[in-house]
Amino acid sequence: MADDLLTFELGAENDELFIHGDSQGLYRLAKLLERLAAAAEEFPHDHLFTNAWGGSELSSDPQEENHSCLNHVKIYCWPDKRGAAPHRR
Repeated sequence: MADDLLTFELGAENDELFIHGDSQGLYRLAKLLERLAAAAEEFPHDHLFTNAWGGSELSSDPQEENHSCLNHVKIYCWPDKRGAAPHRR
C-alpha cells in the first residue's frame, strides 16, 4: 500500500465526488495527470485501485462520515474537448 493518503469518495447522496489526499498523495496524482496529458495523442489511461482491489494507489478508509471510497478510479486523456465521442464504435 502507498505510504500516503489519496481517496476518491462518493458523498452520502452519491452525487458528489470528494478527493482527499495528503501532500504526497496529491503530488503523486498530479504527476499521473501530467503524464497522461503529455501523451494525449496516444489516448492514454491509467487505473488507481485500493488494496482490496489488488492495488496500492488508493487509500480505503473514508475521510468523511457517510462517505464511501471508490475502489477503482480510471482516468482517461483525450486529445481534445470532444473526449471519447469521435472514438466510440
